[in-house]
Amino acid sequence: MSLLRVLVFAVPIAIGIWTSNQPEYRRFGVLLVAAGFVWSLTTLSESNDEVLYSIGRITAWLSEVVLAFLVLAFPSGRLTTAVESWIVGLWVTLALTLYVPSALIVERYPEPSPWASCGLDCPPNAFMVLDQQPAFVEGPIFQFRELAALGLFLAVAGVLAWRVRRASPLMLRTLTPVLAVAILRCVSVAPYVAIRRVSEEAPSLEVVGWMIVLCFPAMAVAFFVGLIRRRVFVGSALQQLATRLRGHPHADELRTILADTLSDPSLEVVYWVPGQPSRWVDAGGRTVRLPPSDPSRWATEISHTDGRVAALVHDAALSGQRSFVEAAGSFALAALQNERLAAQVVTSMADLQESRARIQAVADNERQRIERDLHDGAQQRLVALRVRLELAGELMRDNPERGSALLRELGGDVDQALEEVRSLASGIYPPLLADRGLAQALGAVALRAPLPTAVETEGIGRYAADIESAVYFCCLEALQNAAKHARGASRVSISLLDDGALHFAIRDDGSGFRLESVTPGAGLTNMRDRLAAVSGELTISSAPGEGTSVEGSIQQAELRG
Repeated sequence: MSLLRVLVFAVPIAIGIWTSNQPEYRRFGVLLVAAGFVWSLTTLSESNDEVLYSIGRITAWLSEVVLAFLVLAFPSGRLTTAVESWIVGLWVTLALTLYVPSALIVERYPEPSPWASCGLDCPPNAFMVLDQQPAFVEGPIFQFRELAALGLFLAVAGVLAWRVRRASPLMLRTLTPVLAVAILRCVSVAPYVAIRRVSEEAPSLEVVGWMIVLCFPAMAVAFFVGLIRRRVFVGSALQQLATRLRGHPHADELRTILADTLSDPSLEVVYWVPGQPSRWVDAGGRTVRLPPSDPSRWATEISHTDGRVAALVHDAALSGQRSFVEAAGSFALAALQNERLAAQVVTSMADLQESRARIQAVADNERQRIERDLHDGAQQRLVALRVRLELAGELMRDNPERGSALLRELGGDVDQALEEVRSLASGIYPPLLADRGLAQALGAVALRAPLPTAVETEGIGRYAADIESAVYFCCLEALQNAAKHARGASRVSISLLDDGALHFAIRDDGSGFRLESVTPGAGLTNMRDRLAAVSGELTISSAPGEGTSVEGSIQQAELRG
């Protein structure tokens, strides 16, 4: 019998130590070890010493509260619903009002007891403070608290049964052994109380009493069996998942495989696509939003060493099985990577087509502008110049002096025509940019800018023509935007920096604006397209009262020798 008493606390402590070494269940394992030490004090009920015996009997009352808490907190080690918290709170209230205080007013504890083998000849209560036990204690109080304790443990079993009924296959395997022992605990307490009231010397009383006592280590074994069944199920499920993933399934097949593995037909797979702005997309490249955490849907992100890769959007019932969901997602990581890259390619192709269409439209508009400027400006001036040259030729025959004067006047017209041609050419590709590079070309732009503009450079040299052109025209567009839209601006600064990558920034001290309140225009879109064509990125930051900053970078802008 002594060995059985030792098992009451030794088994929970041993299983608790094993469980605490499992990262996912460390909290519950620590609680189980603590419960084992609490239950070890119940063995003091076997002592003939009044104080030790009384401590053992009081600890037996508290053990019921600890057992109820462990059952409801399994396997996470936390109470997850308001109902569970209420039940534990009622247990604590019952113990602190009708059980523990009674130790101060009773001569003897209820006998016989499952926790003591002294039968009807146990030591008296060492903590009684009254001279005589009140008559009302042994009747209504004892009956009410025994019925209340039984009702509360039935509530614990009911909550556990409800969890089992709505559990996923994984949680079902985990909770079923615990529910079985909880039911055994309920069906053993009621007969024990009834038999003791009928006959305190009934032979069956000891058998039922040992059932009650051994339910404590049996519950610890049920915890252990549940966790082992959980690990076996997870291992088997992941093995099947790995086998089914060998065929490199496409997006729909991958979703079906993961849904089968996690037993969630509603499961969805979405992929992380970094960019401007970053977003989640489905396998078709369509932008999606992750659901907020709510009672029905949950999102578990799958990450790799280089950051997030995908997310599984699943039933909220799987939220308590995060490690299993993450393990399944990690097992499918290679397939997810392939699908993510495919989704990214689809999105990139759509962006590329849009960008090409915009570039073509800009090119057509620019060609039409050049044709219009040639027709209305330089062409008209050259036509007029030709007419006047013919007139000068006729005058040279009839009036050489007047003809010579007209030819001298034509020199100014020729200079004006040349200036118009140069101005037109500089709008296409500035000669100074081609000859001297970014620093001097932007310096010349700053001198002609409507707002006072300063140019700062560090480490800037010569780059490929497409890179210099992209940066130059982005800066030009930003300066024009500052002149048009930066209300209250008094100055603009242009900074160029090469620290292994080419960076540029145009900042003004205007009134600024809220980015979300402004729709990007054609100028901003053209800037993004220009930089994207040379593998660059563009960001804009602004806030009311803080001015506006347009910043860009090109990571692989190699200096030209």
